[in-house]
Amino acid sequence: MKNRSLTIRAFLPLLLAIAAASIALPFSAAQSTNWQQIPVPQLPKFHPEQPKRIQLANGMVIFLQEDHELPLIGIGARIRGGSRNEPASKVGLVSLFGEVWRTGGTKAQTGDQLDDYLEIRAAKVETGGGPDSTNISLSCLKGDFDDVFKVFLDVLHNPEFREDKLDIAQKQADDAISRRNDDINGIAGREAVKLVYGPNNPYAR
Repeated sequence: MKNRSLTIRAFLPLLLAIAAASIALPFSAAQSTNWQQIPVPQLPKFHPEQPKRIQLANGMVIFLQEDHELPLIGIGARIRGGSRNEPASKVGLVSLFGEVWRTGGTKAQTGDQLDDYLEIRAAKVETGGGPDSTNISLSCLKGDFDDVFKVFLDVLHNPEFREDKLDIAQKQADDAISRRNDDINGIAGREAVKLVYGPNNPYAR
């Protein structure tokens, strides 16, 4: 502790001298460089590939983006309708729906069985709900696509919202609500959207 004190005392005059020199600089010198004169290097041109747009007879629109760098396939389906369509008395319903849609499994398999089936293939089928839409997505190796796509379709068409998974999701939501004031950023975010949209607006719930 004594050595540290001696070291600080030894450097103190130097630090004071640097501070004094900085203060002594004329204000005009600090402002002499015009930001418009700072050279900006030429950025490389960016030409992203545009996806193919395909509209089916039933009105569904598909955007196809090919990238053959890796043998992976990803699919996302987005359905209109989200939490902004919830009644005020049932806030959180879409969030629970988005989670249990996947964890609840299908009529043919439980969510746990789907987990095991997908895990050995390093694949994912996930669901979720947002303010304006609900969605389901798929990610897998090209060689497993046929098998994983069947799961994707089964979850999309034949979901089973099992009571035990719904209970878990509700308890997790309750736990998150009980801790939401532990994070000051979360508090600021909630209050900010209320100021922007109004406290009764679906986007501010």
